[in-house]
Amino acid sequence: MKPESLAALVALATEPWGLDEQELHARLSLAGVEDPGSALRALSGAGLVRQERRRWTPTPSGHEALRHAESLLAASQDPSPSSSDMEECPSVPWLTQVQTHWVEAVSLNYAVDPERLARILPAPLVPELHRGTAWVQVLMSSLRDMRPQGVSALLGVCFYQVSYRAAVRYRNARGEWRRGGYFVRSETNDPVMRRVGNTLDEFRFHEFGEAQMVMAREGDLLTLAVDPEARFAGGRLVAVFDTRPRSEPPVGSVWTGLEDLHEPLVECYDALGVSGDFVYVLTIDRAPWNARFCTPVELYCEYFEDGPLAPGARLDSVLHLTECAYRWRPLRRERHAP
Repeated sequence: MKPESLAALVALATEPWGLDEQELHARLSLAGVEDPGSALRALSGAGLVRQERRRWTPTPSGHEALRHAESLLAASQDPSPSSSDMEECPSVPWLTQVQTHWVEAVSLNYAVDPERLARILPAPLVPELHRGTAWVQVLMSSLRDMRPQGVSALLGVCFYQVSYRAAVRYRNARGEWRRGGYFVRSETNDPVMRRVGNTLDEFRFHEFGEAQMVMAREGDLLTLAVDPEARFAGGRLVAVFDTRPRSEPPVGSVWTGLEDLHEPLVECYDALGVSGDFVYVLTIDRAPWNARFCTPVELYCEYFEDGPLAPGARLDSVLHLTECAYRWRPLRRERHAP
């Protein structure tokens, strides 16, 4: 369907009683359509609109064509479209389609050795390389009012969470590559959220640990601390950041600016997990990250200094993130390539 015909169909569909030809031409002219009459004739010839009592309205076929156009447009803008053989499989739909928002968060962007990362990923996931290296982000956030969608924020849960998200990809059974993030480690300071997370399918691909956590601000300085329980050793994190926003990356970063790292490290909406012949995809619909580079004043991250990705892990940059709303889609899965 041509853009001018689609514009005419949208204009008519928004008016329950239709529009006369003069009104329709006026609206389309304001919208920049150069030949409104041609658009109307094309729709009429295709049986998508009809005239009754001198007013034009969409036919049932016109409404169907408009719904089809809307679905195509939505799919073209979807950062995580479903493949033809992908199926929904939420564990508890009313509970796991949640909403929350970040009050504040930081992203520590580590460049890591691809071979070392590959050793801790479940097949068929493999590291996604950018600038010749693999990447793991430490995302520590202050989450507020997490609750099922439609439930009052007064019943939401507030807690801290730290996740180690590796940039990965896999090939599905159709031979198509799909990218996402795999959490090689996660902790929360809320024991209830930990138990819920480790019970639901949406989180069963790695074990959530439990830790004492704090995020404290004094002026522009933001202090983070994570002290895991003994059975989740290896994730101690202590840091102080100067959060005054910087538009330029630090010296030594492989990125030239925020736009440069946007697609590789920021535009990641899918959390991936593997079980049997399936890759499970949990997609987050969220507002754009309001991210700026910030400066580490002090930083110790045990996982990269003494953990499975050491030696060779290198802190590339740190992003400071402010308010951001999140909603979860139903869990999906698809078969991966053998």
